[in-house]
Amino acid sequence: MPYLSTPAGVRLYYDDLGDPEAPPLLLIQGLGAQLLGWHPELCAALADAGFRVIRFDNRDTGLSQKFPDGGYLLSDLAADTAGLLRVLGLDSAHIAGQSMGGMVAQQLAIDHPAAVRSLALIYTAPNSADFAVGTDLLAERMALPRARNRAEAVELYLRNEAPCSSPGYPVDTAWLRELGGLMYDRDYDPDGAARQLAAVFASPDRTRALGRVAVPTTILHGDSDQLIDPAAATALHRAIPDSTCTIFPGMGHELPRALWPDIRALIHDNTRNT
Repeated sequence: MPYLSTPAGVRLYYDDLGDPEAPPLLLIQGLGAQLLGWHPELCAALADAGFRVIRFDNRDTGLSQKFPDGGYLLSDLAADTAGLLRVLGLDSAHIAGQSMGGMVAQQLAIDHPAAVRSLALIYTAPNSADFAVGTDLLAERMALPRARNRAEAVELYLRNEAPCSSPGYPVDTAWLRELGGLMYDRDYDPDGAARQLAAVFASPDRTRALGRVAVPTTILHGDSDQLIDPAAATALHRAIPDSTCTIFPGMGHELPRALWPDIRALIHDNTRNT
């Protein structure tokens, strides 16, 4: 089984796809999301673009180690990520992170700059205080009762994901149902998301430190995001030297299938000079 323990002793679950000798692209998931949330077809497209695609469950999610007492910060998740790369024998990797995963990616570039070849920051923000506009939606999510069975878990997942939808694109309900069931089958532990959320809000503003980021960075966001203000993308663009920023009309807090070719191209183009 693809488990590893980081140098700090954190047990993480990961998988990878593509040529093992290709440049590594590490994908970091968002709040409460298991690695399965990176759609396998999108991962295959990234592998076809010439990457070794690596996914993993963050701590407190999926099959990775649980931290029932919480008390950690995004810097700890970044240290987990750096430790995963080290144990895999990788001095560095291209990094793509969505939502909370994009915050972890920023912290990784700040705390462990040698581990980062390039950054793709997807609907994320330099801090939560100024740009987390969906706090009421998240609070409602955290207050929902636990599912008693697989069917209830799937319906809860559909309800939780509704605010992430993209008004400019069809909702892929079939995939969301499949994903909700698969995540329930792997590990149903919604309490971990609350502990991750606490880490997001307890972590300091990264804006000033992002001025030290010296790797190619592309910033992707949707203009219809109900969870993180699209203005966060502009703030990241201002903070990170020589970054590029793309705002997709009609995109919410998700990656619509119709935009995968553009997203793949932006990630790939951002890595060309590294």
